[in-house]
Parts: sequence; structure tokens; C-alpha cells
Amino acid sequence: MKALARVITFFALLAVPAFAAVPPVIAAVQADQARTKAMMAGDATALANLMSDQLRFAHSDGRVESKADYVKNLLAGDTAYADVKLSEIETKLIAPDVVTIIGAQRMRKRLGPDWSEVYLRYLAVWRNESGTWRLVAWQSARPAGNSVVPKK
Repeated sequence: MKALARVITFFALLAVPAFAAVPPVIAAVQADQARTKAMMAGDATALANLMSDQLRFAHSDGRVESKADYVKNLLAGDTAYADVKLSEIETKLIAPDVVTIIGAQRMRKRLGPDWSEVYLRYLAVWRNESGTWRLVAWQSARPAGNSVVPKK
């Protein structure tokens, strides 16, 4: 029931009237949704507009890319995304112009000729840069399903 209440609250917050100033958390979530759409569309220009020039993008395999590297690799055409679904979204206002989003992302990903199902947990840091919310940091991991935390 608590999870359902969070989902309802999440979607209710997205229905802010256009004439109202959009609260930072909502603006960051909207930017993250635009990132997802641009990924699936393979729209490198839209992605570049959503990314800070200071972006550090840490992939689930440990590779770290800059904005230029990420966009260049997307434009190479050997990577594609489909059926991206976000869930378990948690947001935190860190400063008036900085929001973190922690969530889960399930998708189909093509690397070269092969498609695979991918499930990630991620942390995204969004920053308002002169009125535009941009992704400044991304870290993702593939959950292994086991924990190294000792039982009590």
C-alpha cells in the first residue's frame, strides 16, 4: 500500500499546471523521462541537450564516459534501447539546483547485432544549468541478488 501511495504521489506531482513554476524535483524527473525517450529514439542531439558538459557516465560494467564519448558511441549505431521502463523512483533535493534520482531501469539493449534484457539500479544527479536541467552524473549497477551484509 505504501508503494502504491508513492506511485500515486509521483504521478500527481507530474500534473503541475504549465503556468506554475515547476519544483526542482519534478523538473529533474521530467528531464529524466526525456532522457529515457531520447535513449529509445536513439536521438543523440536530444540526449546531448539533456547532459551537462561535465557529465561523468559510469556504466554497469565499470566504464566511465564523458558527454562527448557517450554521444559519439550512441551515434556509432551499434547500440540501441527498447522497452525502457523505470520503477522504484526515489528523489532527493540536495540543493536548490541539484536533485538525485535513485531508481531501477529494465530494458532491452542491443549491442552490435545482439539484443539482451537488462535490469539496472541507478543513481542520477541532475543539476539546473541556467534554467535547463541536465544530467551531471550517472552510476548504474546490475544487482546480483545477494548481499555481503552479515545477518544479525
